[in-house]
Amino acid sequence: MSVNQCSSFIIYIVSCVALSRGYFSLMTHASIYVDVAPEVENLEVEKRYTPELLDELQSAKADALLLYTEYTAQASTDLKTFIRNISRLTEDTVRGMNKTLLDSAPSTCRTEFEKHLKKIEYDAHRAATFSAENHHKFFLGHMIVFRMHLNKSEEYIRKCDTIIKTCGTPCETTPRMVRWRRLALAEINRVRDDIQHSRQSYKDLLLHVHRKLNHFRRRATSRSKEAIASLEACTRHRL
Repeated sequence: MSVNQCSSFIIYIVSCVALSRGYFSLMTHASIYVDVAPEVENLEVEKRYTPELLDELQSAKADALLLYTEYTAQASTDLKTFIRNISRLTEDTVRGMNKTLLDSAPSTCRTEFEKHLKKIEYDAHRAATFSAENHHKFFLGHMIVFRMHLNKSEEYIRKCDTIIKTCGTPCETTPRMVRWRRLALAEINRVRDDIQHSRQSYKDLLLHVHRKLNHFRRRATSRSKEAIASLEACTRHRL
């Protein structure tokens, strides 16, 4: 073997040794990580997505209905109390007036007086009923808006439920399902926010209802006094 060949062979051997040392050094410092965490994604998806969203929907429905029935019941109670009291207007007026005036009044004057009182009762009853109907429309309008948003949410959830029944839990993470759930939750959250504002509006409306009925009551009382004055005038004229 010539000198040049020996030199080339020695260089080759040295290079192989250097590469081997570098490789083993790299392997010594390298780390291999193995993921041994349990696969809980499907369990979490199944737990937190469509079933829980359906529970949120039912809860929002119950809250909206409770708000509506609570305040309409109070408004209805106030109206019934007013009508019951105003229906006794003639009786209460006669009981509180001068008996001598009523006994001495001609029959025509007494008949006119009683008709006058009945007209006052009728007008007060009609005004209170008309006012209550308008207030109920306001209550019902809020409920209709709630129902519109809840129906939208229910429609999105129904779409999700249909796909889950045919595809299973893995489909919970598809973009379309994620979008539907997001829209359904947005409608539910909107209703919950509206309920908070509506509760204050309902309280203000009940206060307005109470004041309105008091106004009708004072007006009826004032007109009953006018009816007594008319009876006195009629009696003096006939006598």
